[in-house]
Amino acid sequence: MSDVASGQPSGTDVALDRLDWPVRGLSPRARRVVFAYAEAMYADEDETGAIVPASPAVCERAASWLDHSVGRASGDLRRGFAVLAWLLEMMPLFVIGSFSRMSRLPITRRVGYLEALERSRLGLFAMLLVAFKVPTSVAVFEEGEELASTGFDRPSTTARRRLPTAPERAP
Repeated sequence: MSDVASGQPSGTDVALDRLDWPVRGLSPRARRVVFAYAEAMYADEDETGAIVPASPAVCERAASWLDHSVGRASGDLRRGFAVLAWLLEMMPLFVIGSFSRMSRLPITRRVGYLEALERSRLGLFAMLLVAFKVPTSVAVFEEGEELASTGFDRPSTTARRRLPTAPERAP
């Protein structure tokens, strides 16, 4: 696995731009929560209808991108995401009645938990989900198979478009 757009192995501190510096914005605990969230949020179904967690590459891309983005933000935002990650981890007790942390739930229960957050009558529960859904979706659907699943015809959003050329006519 590699960090977003850097090509370096995960876990290495690397700047994405020569004028940028490598920073981490999430604690290891918060990063595990984001990884577990991404497994459930971007999960799919197999042929039998069973839920299959998202690939580790997708989850790592989402966690790395959010980690780097929060790291470049203000201290208040970093502390805010730490609190939001803690809430996301501990809320299954209040949302679905499960005495377990979100990251320890089986994938089917985790998906159910995220669906319950999204359908909640309390707007703050839905906003807790959106706080992670929007920034991780940007990273997940910017590359690879996920980008192709949106109908985008290039390998990345920064790749140049290749226009078809007309065949030359014989004189």
